[in-house]
Amino acid sequence: MEIETKKCACKGGNLDRFIQPIILLILTDGPDTGYGIFKRVGEFSMFREEKPDATGIYRYLRLMEKRGLLEQFDYQEGVNKYKKKYRITDSGKECLSNWKETLTGYAASVLELAECIRKSIIPGSLS
Repeated sequence: MEIETKKCACKGGNLDRFIQPIILLILTDGPDTGYGIFKRVGEFSMFREEKPDATGIYRYLRLMEKRGLLEQFDYQEGVNKYKKKYRITDSGKECLSNWKETLTGYAASVLELAECIRKSIIPGSLS
């Protein structure tokens, strides 16, 4: 039986929970527009074949702004031309630091689990 949906966690779906630390990481390089953030999120390897959903990115940006992790401001790009940009706040930097600890712990646990699964599979019984 083959799992067809790419949204299944076993196929790497449901990675949207990692959008928040990615956005925070992007903003450590400096302020950016929502579109700029969207493009950069899509460059991360966990979005292999499928690009992130732009609507979802903007939803996260609003939620993160509401939580005080980032802030939006007007940026003058030219004469009478303004864009909205986002920048990380001190609370966002603290949150990103917490993500580092959390992801480091997850990585060790995931590697341990993967190794246990590898050891438990009898060669040739699964394809």
